[in-house]
Formats: sequence, C-alpha cells, structure tokens
Amino acid sequence: MRRFKSILCILMLCAAPLTAAGSSPRYIALADSADNYIKAENWDMAEKTILTALRLEPGNFSNSLLLSNLGVVQTRRGNMEEALESFRLGLSIAPHSSVLYSNRARTYLHLGRYDDALADINESIAIDSIQEWALQMRGFLLLNKDPEGAKRDFNKLLRTYPRNTLALTGLAAIAEKEGNNDEALRLYDKAIDIADDPDLRFSRILLKINMEKYSAASEDISESLERFPQEGELYLLRGYLHKLNFRNEEAAIDKKIALDKGADKQIVEQFFP
Repeated sequence: MRRFKSILCILMLCAAPLTAAGSSPRYIALADSADNYIKAENWDMAEKTILTALRLEPGNFSNSLLLSNLGVVQTRRGNMEEALESFRLGLSIAPHSSVLYSNRARTYLHLGRYDDALADINESIAIDSIQEWALQMRGFLLLNKDPEGAKRDFNKLLRTYPRNTLALTGLAAIAEKEGNNDEALRLYDKAIDIADDPDLRFSRILLKINMEKYSAASEDISESLERFPQEGELYLLRGYLHKLNFRNEEAAIDKKIALDKGADKQIVEQFFP
C-alpha cells in the first residue's frame, strides 16, 4: 500500500518539553537550550547539552524526559543502538511513561523492527489510551495481520480526532480488502475533502481503475495533475490507464515522464514490469 510507505517515511520523533520542579537553574537552562537545539534540528549541540544536564544532576527524576529526548536526537543522528539504550535508561526511571514507549517505537520503526514497535505502542496505549500517533500507527501495523483490530483503532481515533485523514485512509484500505469499494471511495473522498494530498488521490484513482471505472479515473487523473503537476506517480497512473486501453505509445511517454519527475522505481515496475 503506497500510503503506508509514505507514513513510514514521514515518522516524526516527538521531543518532550521538560518541566523540572526542584531542579537547579543551571539544569533547567540546559534543558531549555536542548529543546531549542532540537527545534533547530542542531542534533550535535542538542546531544552535548542533554548529556551535560544529565551529568549535572544524575539523580533527577526529570532525567527520564531528557533521556527520551536524547533517544530522539540519537535516532535522528542515525545512532540507533545508543538511542535504544537511552530509552531503556529512561524507562528504568519512569516505567509508565507513554512518551518513552512511543519514542522508542518510532526508533524501532526506523530500524524495520515492526513487532518490537508494536509491542511498545501497545504499552504506550495501555498507559494513555487516546494518543493520535500511537493509535494510527498501530492501526497500520495491524492492517494485514488483524484488520478487525486495525478497524477498531481507526474508528476510535476518528471519535476523538474526526479529521484524521490517516484513519480514513486505513478504513478505506480495509474496505477495499473486504470488497466494499464504494465505501472505500467514500472514505477517500472524505479524506481528500479534509486535506487534499497526492497520495490519497493516487489511492482513489487506482481504486477506480481496479473497479474498471476508467472514465471516472481519467477525469480524476486530469484534475489531480492540474493540482499536483509535479507528482510523478500520477503520470504513472495515466500511463497505466493508457496501457489498459492499448495506447502503448502514450503509455511509454507517461512512464518516462513519471520517472523524470521522480516516481518511485519500484512502483513503476509494478505497473510496467
């Protein structure tokens, strides 16, 4: 599913602001500086500043949040094993921190350790049951292995966050798997009305093609290209539609345009083996 690939590509690690009652002014200043470095994506200075604060007051309970932020920074720097150790140390201080579990889950996702990520997301949701990121990510992780569980998460998400397009996308994907294509189209339409997005349009157009609604798909492609003229994979779908209609020269032209505009080569290969 192309949408799921996009979700994994845009994972955002969540640095938590520190409230450190009873801490020294120097410790609080270092924590504030680290937050500012994180916001500026200055990962090197953020890591050095957090480590200085940890050494300054090694017994401070607020170190659990500093260690969570340190794990975030180390993940962004590509130091995954160090990040996992930081999260482990943070959880040894605050074993019921939903933030630490969620942030470690994000690192596991970057590593492709999906079962470990799911276990941490389950722990995080057990502590705080209404978390937008955790619920939507668990839904996508369960999409193939437990569609009913995924559906429960997405519906729960929409009750609290009714404009969450990822929940709508997940429910649309489940509806497709169940053969309820009209419902899937309705959900894609609703998601696009909330936040127009080329990934959502790609999924909706492909569904129309699979339903053999070629005229509707062609109209959707034309409208989508007007809105997103640089989106290579929309040209890919136009080429695929030409291919289905035996218009091979036009299909080949659109395939080349798609590649020139940066379409994912693996996705191109799926449509033009």
